[in-house]
Formats: sequence, structure tokens, C-alpha cells
Amino acid sequence: MAQTKGFALLLQEQNRQVAKKLGTATLAMATLPIASFYASLYYIFPHKQDPLMWSGGVAVLFANIVIAGYVVSAFSEEDDDCLDERQLRMQQQQGMAKGDGDLAGPRVGAFKQRTD
Repeated sequence: MAQTKGFALLLQEQNRQVAKKLGTATLAMATLPIASFYASLYYIFPHKQDPLMWSGGVAVLFANIVIAGYVVSAFSEEDDDCLDERQLRMQQQQGMAKGDGDLAGPRVGAFKQRTD
């Protein structure tokens, strides 16, 4: 089985949403702070005593907004494993699941499913 690396991972079907979100955040991070810097330098703060300082502050503000937006959107997306665990727990509560409930637990450490 060939191992996929780098950019090819983002082109896989299951990763396209992540690639889209990452591309949008990268584009926003490359354009918004710079555009806001020059817009505030020439249009908002041209008559201030130190317009470069004020414009730099606006650019930093926009960079932080982009970072916060990316973090919030990344943490708000659903995890496939969580959906599977929720469905399994619902089946267990309804008495439809088979086994002792080992599949509903985490797959690491002391709770790892036995294969012997």
C-alpha cells in the first residue's frame, strides 16, 4: 500500500472540507491584514499623528480575527468518531448493541479493545 504524503492528502475525498477551510484561512491571513493596513493607513487614519502605528494595530486586529475564526470553525466541525460512538451508545441504551460495550469506549490505553 502506497503511503500518501503532503498535498495529496488534502485532495482525498474525506479531506476536501479540511483543505477548503485551510485554503480559505490561508487566503484570508495573506490578504486581510495587508489590505486592512493600507486601507486604514490611507483612508481611516491619514491625519493622525502616527498613522503607521494605528494601521499596524488594525492589521494585528484583523490577523487575530482570522486566527480566532479558523480555530472556532475547526473546533466546531463534527468528528466522525464521535458520531459512531454516539450511535453505538444510543443502540446500547435501546438494547440493540451486541457485546459488552467495549466498542463504545476509547480505543487507547487501558481501554483498548482486546484482540486475543
